[in-house]
Amino acid sequence: MFVFTSYLWRQLANAPIEVSVAAVLPCFWIYKAVGDYILANQTNEENPYQTWINTYGGDDFSRSVSRAIEICDELAESCTESRQKEMLEAFVVCSKMEYLFWDSAHNLEQWKI
Repeated sequence: MFVFTSYLWRQLANAPIEVSVAAVLPCFWIYKAVGDYILANQTNEENPYQTWINTYGGDDFSRSVSRAIEICDELAESCTESRQKEMLEAFVVCSKMEYLFWDSAHNLEQWKI
């Protein structure tokens, strides 16, 4: 997780705004997908994570995600092809790291000591 947050912080601190937005976008998009999945498939009404599920699953957060995608698309349309490639790279790297984060949670991975 440290590698992910370190990469993300470097993008936010040093990259152009277009690349920073592309790097953050997977956080929105993937949390929405996970929230929706859990909301649709939950079985325990006394879930200690219900507040999280309600925040990221459902329509309210969906509107925020749609707007974040629109903003990223608008930024991409107004920049150079080279900058678009930087945006895509940041988006892909952060998407992979988000996947690894959620995959480790799903598989109940433990710290290897």
